[in-house]
Amino acid sequence: MKNDIPHLDFPIIDAHVHLYPDTLAPKVVPMLSERFGNAPAFNGTISECAQNAAKAGITLSINLPVATTPEHVRHTNTFWAQYATKKSIGESAVISLAALHPKMPDATNEIVGIADMGFSGIKFHPEYQKFRFNDSSMDDIWAAMEETGLVAYLHAGGERVFSAPFHSTPSEILTLHQRFPKLRIAAAHLGGFGMWDEAEEMLIGEDVFLDLSHTFFWMPNEQIFRMIRMHGANRILFGTDAPWQNPSNILSEFLKLPLTDKERRAICCETTSELFGMG
Repeated sequence: MKNDIPHLDFPIIDAHVHLYPDTLAPKVVPMLSERFGNAPAFNGTISECAQNAAKAGITLSINLPVATTPEHVRHTNTFWAQYATKKSIGESAVISLAALHPKMPDATNEIVGIADMGFSGIKFHPEYQKFRFNDSSMDDIWAAMEETGLVAYLHAGGERVFSAPFHSTPSEILTLHQRFPKLRIAAAHLGGFGMWDEAEEMLIGEDVFLDLSHTFFWMPNEQIFRMIRMHGANRILFGTDAPWQNPSNILSEFLKLPLTDKERRAICCETTSELFGMG
């Protein structure tokens, strides 16, 4: 047992963490902590993530970097390219998606380069990056991602440090899916942080992947369970949003849901592994 978490006979993948290089973490994490009013569970470094994941019994953590300006894209991806495929860090491992800013010049060629570097997906955060999923300027980006097979990992819903109107509502995600049905979409926070009734109405049953990050302790467990059952475990990803939530606490809360072992296995391992081509 680890932290009172029962032994599970399958690996656990955390599909949603935010990490920073050792040189940046001491500056970025305290700044974000003050802005969010949310003390981190650890210092946001790769090594601390792996240690905390191992304590929780998590086998692999997937980093989701966000490029807040076009100028940040290339040096961000150059650093994280070493983690484009799974890299063991002690008892656990880390893998990273790529970053892209929608206003980056020649973004479609950048997407091809991202695929060539071995990344399996790109993280987008419309509130930080100031765009909407269905802006016409995004169409070539989504088409290029369809062509390369890269996963579009989307922040979804409200955001504690931004004000309405929000750019990433469940209805925006549904419209994007309808316009680009071959685009593989993973929407964070069960499809819409703080907008879960709308997400339940708009996205449940659609061919869109939803993660569980920042849902436990924010919404009723009964609604989380209902949305999982209605959507299907084969389209749900376990995620913690570490370091902004404690991985052990989130996994313990997840295991309280009255799911079957088959559903747990799918959510914690199989669905994420298949989505990102991990074998």
